[in-house]
Amino acid sequence: MKRLLLTLLVLISLGLCAVCVVQWQREARLRGHITDLVKRLEAENAARVEAERKAREYEKEIERLTELRAEVEAKLVEVTREYNDLSGDSVARGITIAIYMRELMQTQANFAAAQSALGQGSAVLKDHNAAVTAQNSAIEKQNALLKQLTNERDAAIEKLNARTREFNELVEKYNKLSKGR
Repeated sequence: MKRLLLTLLVLISLGLCAVCVVQWQREARLRGHITDLVKRLEAENAARVEAERKAREYEKEIERLTELRAEVEAKLVEVTREYNDLSGDSVARGITIAIYMRELMQTQANFAAAQSALGQGSAVLKDHNAAVTAQNSAIEKQNALLKQLTNERDAAIEKLNARTREFNELVEKYNKLSKGR
């Protein structure tokens, strides 16, 4: 009987050992699973922190690009306004030049008429000499004024060309920024 009890005790001890081994393996698997979950949580937290950092950087970059775009648009409006002003000024100067050219042609016609009248006599010659002198001075004034207007027109065209180059450079920069988005 003693042997039976001893065998039974050994069997029960072995059964308890088996239960302990099964529980130990289950606990090891659970600890491993918990460790994996903790690692995944840490990785997700790191990814979230990195994503938030990138989002802040992107917001700052968007702000900077928005400000830059506003500056470019303001410059574009200013350049367009200056271009329109210079175009209007060029047209006005062209009209003024046309008026002075017409006056010059009338003066030249009067001069030709005065020359034909010169052949009529010395009294008429003296009168016409005075008229011709006045017309010559008017022609000289008009020529000087025409030269001045031509110089002003050339300067205005140079300004317009410079503004157009600036406008084109600005448009190229704007296009580059737009493509960069």
